[in-house]
Amino acid sequence: MIAAQLDHYEYSMLGLDLQQAQAAQDLLTQLKQESDTFELAEVRDSLAASDQSAVAAADLKNDDRPAKTWLIWAKPLGDEEGGDAVAIGMASIADGEVGLAILAAFQGHGLGQSTLAAMVVWAEEAGYDRLWLDVDLENQVARHLYKKLGFTEVGEEPEPIELRSGRQANLVKMELLF
Repeated sequence: MIAAQLDHYEYSMLGLDLQQAQAAQDLLTQLKQESDTFELAEVRDSLAASDQSAVAAADLKNDDRPAKTWLIWAKPLGDEEGGDAVAIGMASIADGEVGLAILAAFQGHGLGQSTLAAMVVWAEEAGYDRLWLDVDLENQVARHLYKKLGFTEVGEEPEPIELRSGRQANLVKMELLF
């Protein structure tokens, strides 16, 4: 668990368990309304399953390492009972792939950076030798964060993805070696 105080909240990152299943489902619904991040991953994965790029993605996987998902919680400062804590983000590592999504209202306060830094520490302790992710070429904020934490862009060309909305995204693969 990590905890930080930003603005008027105390944040914590706790491993996902069955007791948090409803909170996780509610959060996923909200995150999917705010962003197309999850759709990007779904489309990418469906394309990779039917394409040669699946071989390249397999090269970046660490299949023998544990996977973990965390919920990021926010509790108003001064709330000693903890009843008002709400899930505001989700983070995961599976097969070396990093995923991170935080509700828009809680972005821009360094929470993504502290969460990702904690994830990197966990991955090193779990025996990973590298982590990877895909990020939209247009998402300069996320790309800056990943570079700040040591991720580098790999590959030659961004992978174009067309979403159901018709929006074209160009995914850039980034990798962190330990």
